[in-house]
Amino acid sequence: MIRNLPSESNLCYQDPGPFPSTLRKLDKMPDKDHGGLEGASWGTVSLTRRPEKGLVAFLRNRAPLRLLILWVAGIRASVHTKLLCAFLLVSLLIVVTGAMSLQAMRTMTHQAQLLDQAQERESRARQIQQSFTQQMNFTALALIIKDEATVQKILRENNRFNRQLAMLEEDIVSKPSVARELIQLIRTHQEEVMTIMADIADHIRDGKFDEARRLQLTKVYPLFEQIEGLVAQVLNAEEKEKERLRQSVTESNRRTLVFMSIIAAVAFLLALVLGFVISWSFILPVREAEIFLGHVAEGRFDRSIQVPNRDEFGALAHRMNLMSKELDRLNKEQRESAQALQRINEKLQAASKAKSEFLANMSHELRTPLNAILGFIELMLDEIYGEVPLYLKEPLSDVQNNGRHLLRLINDVLDVAKIEAGRMELRLEKYLVDDIISSARASLQSLAEQKGLGFVAGAENGIPPAFGDGGRITQCLINIAGNALKFTETGRVEISVGLKDEMLTYKVKDTGIGIPQDKIEKVFDEFHQGDATITRDFGGTGLGLSITKKFVEMHGGRIWVESEQGKGSSFYFSIPLIAGHKGKV
Repeated sequence: MIRNLPSESNLCYQDPGPFPSTLRKLDKMPDKDHGGLEGASWGTVSLTRRPEKGLVAFLRNRAPLRLLILWVAGIRASVHTKLLCAFLLVSLLIVVTGAMSLQAMRTMTHQAQLLDQAQERESRARQIQQSFTQQMNFTALALIIKDEATVQKILRENNRFNRQLAMLEEDIVSKPSVARELIQLIRTHQEEVMTIMADIADHIRDGKFDEARRLQLTKVYPLFEQIEGLVAQVLNAEEKEKERLRQSVTESNRRTLVFMSIIAAVAFLLALVLGFVISWSFILPVREAEIFLGHVAEGRFDRSIQVPNRDEFGALAHRMNLMSKELDRLNKEQRESAQALQRINEKLQAASKAKSEFLANMSHELRTPLNAILGFIELMLDEIYGEVPLYLKEPLSDVQNNGRHLLRLINDVLDVAKIEAGRMELRLEKYLVDDIISSARASLQSLAEQKGLGFVAGAENGIPPAFGDGGRITQCLINIAGNALKFTETGRVEISVGLKDEMLTYKVKDTGIGIPQDKIEKVFDEFHQGDATITRDFGGTGLGLSITKKFVEMHGGRIWVESEQGKGSSFYFSIPLIAGHKGKV
């Protein structure tokens, strides 16, 4: 289970929001078992952070949204489930918005149908008015023309009037009783008119025109005027109803537009808030993990991360805390080991320095009596002390050769000791490359002749005088060429020198045994030779190439080798024509 850091670690937290007390309360909640997401407990990250600015940070740190983000993060469910629920809620918002849109469209369609019906009723009222006017005209015409055909036209218009009136009555069945009463009055008056018109028609057929005219003037026209007024009232009522419905449709459309705009805005805001809350419930632990990993990358393993999530992010935070603890433990162990190694290294350095001092002193002490011995042997061989018998010359020569070999070994050890002790200095002065070549040739010519090897040494023409320690460079060349002669049984050894870009490159090529590829990188190590067989067969201490490498680097140059086993080797070292080093290591 994740445990909160000690109080001094929690002091590092700087909450940019206005409700740190709420988070502190959450931080003090005990850990709980979260069923497979162990460690995803409520809390805050014990890391120092910079205050965030901007609209997003402002909204995220407001009380409702902040608490909602923490609540969503604390839901005990997987990230997949949370995302699925969020998508379902957004889909539900879309469905609700669509359903409300359909309802609004249905209302608008109903209003349009009512308006169409009002227009149709108005049209029928106008047709009734027209039919009634025709009927009045035909009645007056019948009294003038006095024929049966005109009377039949009156009857046809009456039938038409009755049909339109019946249809209008059917349309307004659901209307208030006033409209129905008007139609009933119209129908009653129209029936009276038709009864009188039947009498007028009979008088016209009987030739009683004065009687017919009297009925028309005294009874028909008053009824016509009443019917005309009633029809006008019906028409006026339908016009007003149509205007009312038109205004109702306009108002309904406006209300629907406003309502749908509000619904769309609310749905958009809800979707936006939902997306904001869900996304930040995932982004916050990612940001805290980024801060945490930044501290880990800086080597600050005493940090921990605690997020309110009870999902995969909470489990990840738990694993990261375990990793941090393990890294902290390993770091402490490593520091303790490093301190122990440092102490051991200091002891080894002291021992190495003591060794170097001992070797330097002992080599000097050994070289002095050895030089005296070689001097006395040389005096004896030169018969300074008298004639030397023949049977003693050969042993004395062997003693002299082995003494010289021992002196070279002691000189090598002394050089290594001086280099390691920091007391080796170069004597920088002008020298000629040809002199270096001549010295190497004179020193090694006899060895090449003894082994029956070809030995060639030369330099490019036109090399100007160089500046450096000519003696040490000669020693380097002799060491490399001597090794080449030692490890070459047949063939030849070549020494050459070239100048390019103010750099002198010395090359020693042989046809000897060569060097295995896995041994090339170690040939310049101290006391190293290819293997024990080489040491037994060819002798040597393995110091020559190591000393050569150090002298070359003291001149500001480098040394390398190219070799193929069984086909020979080529050693190169390159140094500046004018050595810029101070000549001391």
